[in-house]
Amino acid sequence: MRERNRQHRIALILSAASRLFARHGYESTRIEEIAEAAEVAPATVYNYFTNKANILTALAARHAYSSWSERSSFVQSPPEDPVAAVQGFERLLADQAMRTLGRECWRIILAAPYAQPGSRLHRAGISFGWLIERHYRRMLRTFQERGRIGADVDIRALAELITAIGTYHFGRFISDESMTLDMLKEHIEKHVLIIFLGVVPRTAGMEAEAAPP
Repeated sequence: MRERNRQHRIALILSAASRLFARHGYESTRIEEIAEAAEVAPATVYNYFTNKANILTALAARHAYSSWSERSSFVQSPPEDPVAAVQGFERLLADQAMRTLGRECWRIILAAPYAQPGSRLHRAGISFGWLIERHYRRMLRTFQERGRIGADVDIRALAELITAIGTYHFGRFISDESMTLDMLKEHIEKHVLIIFLGVVPRTAGMEAEAAPP
């Protein structure tokens, strides 16, 4: 019963923090305001999280957990074309990210390796990248087994490259308020297409098209 109450209070705090971060921003929200919205004492928030960065870390972890099922379903049944599959997965990642946390919160998370090296938030950011790479390795390996990606392609390196491209463009998106979610997806799709022009096995028709006149 005690553990159940503890988990209930933590859930209340995280839900309140998520709402306040979305409404007022991460930097402008105080722990006392989170406590009031969650209907707990400020000391309770400090007892569970110590500081605001740890609350954001917990929200990031909740995002990763809640996103896992939808991502796994996509990876298990992707589109037949590997380019469309990767582009579709990147669209899913972008939609999921903005469903749960705002741009400012993502800026704090992505800046953690530089602003808070070795922190929980830094480790959470590393975990995000690792989980995305894991999904990609699984999906890309399936395409390789089907002959849709060259047998000599290093799947681990390809997964790392695609993840890095997605992270780069997502970083641009969260730092530029004028950049829309559709613009983010379009930029990533263009770079994904460039990658696959070099790894998709070339058919006889493609060879003929590429031959000089």
